[in-house]
Amino acid sequence: MGGAQSMSNPNQDDLAALTNPLSNEQIHSLLKSQQKKTVNCKTRVDLLSKVNEILLPLDLTLVRSDIRNSLRNRDHDDGSYVPLLIRFAWHNSGTYDKSTNTGGSNGSTMRFSEEGSDPENAGLGLAMRVLEPIKKKWSFMSFADVWILAGCVAIEASGGPRIPFSYGRMDFTTEEALQKNSYTTGSKCPFGDGKFNDNGSRLPTADRGIDPEAPKGCPIHIKEKPTIDGIRGPFTRMGFTDKETVCLILLGHQYGRCHPDVSGYENPWYSFDPAHYNIYEHGLGYLSIYQFGVAQGQTRKRVTAQGKRQWEMSLGGGEPFMMLPTDMALWWDPDYQQYVKAYDRDRVAFKKDAVVTFKKLVELGCEGILTEERW
Repeated sequence: MGGAQSMSNPNQDDLAALTNPLSNEQIHSLLKSQQKKTVNCKTRVDLLSKVNEILLPLDLTLVRSDIRNSLRNRDHDDGSYVPLLIRFAWHNSGTYDKSTNTGGSNGSTMRFSEEGSDPENAGLGLAMRVLEPIKKKWSFMSFADVWILAGCVAIEASGGPRIPFSYGRMDFTTEEALQKNSYTTGSKCPFGDGKFNDNGSRLPTADRGIDPEAPKGCPIHIKEKPTIDGIRGPFTRMGFTDKETVCLILLGHQYGRCHPDVSGYENPWYSFDPAHYNIYEHGLGYLSIYQFGVAQGQTRKRVTAQGKRQWEMSLGGGEPFMMLPTDMALWWDPDYQQYVKAYDRDRVAFKKDAVVTFKKLVELGCEGILTEERW
């Protein structure tokens, strides 16, 4: 690059001098060096913002390919890490608080025990281990970016829409994480506001029980108000509408199963083979359970061995599909139900909205530091 400064140790003067396009190799070197800098968080954000303004977008095709090749594991659940990695990306992003601009995917803060020990994140240590080789090979990328890109690839690999990915998230140091996300010594969950999850977590919880003061014979959305509020509260805090909330839950819960030893719930939401079966095109899965199960009164309530409420239905006499109380809440609440029905009628609209809404989720708190990949 004619006249460019060395990329081995860039500073603000180096960045100001960059006026010509860089090769991917030079960009990788620059971004990798930024991950090693011991500057404070604000300075690093300013530097990366400047980089993003003047550099060509990266082509992450090879990174995507390596992630896709790591998804299959015949010994894990239904043979795939897809559900795990979608949940992982979701939980890394779902801590965002719009009012304080804290939480979210920037910083890869689940590396710290304060967040990793959140009961809602049980079992996600496996996702970190699965993605460790990807991070090691593509070391110019932050953990935060690798984790979110993996969620995007997992959705596409299962027949879902391609989620345009934007990179530039940072890996906070301990000091930055403590300051940025307001960890409180001794708190059970570091991002807790204590309003909508009994654990104090900012993430939604599966069940908050029925309202003990609800009038006898009242509509179910009144009786189940604590659980419904446990959805609407966190999603509103992040800045999502009811329609966006329904879209995100429908997207995330088309996959995988619950584990008694992790959540206390059991059985799959929906069994699938990401290599051969396309949930979205065939119109099966989560939405069909609403249409053919909940809507027709074909579900049954069961209390698991761990004392958790869940709803089940069997399609074709096989292993029953499971729905959490939060899943049922999308049908119980009239404001949510209208969007469930709308997406059931128009799967094209669902797929289109899923792209926009999931991208919004994983970019919360990352404004001004991201660059969309080239593809």
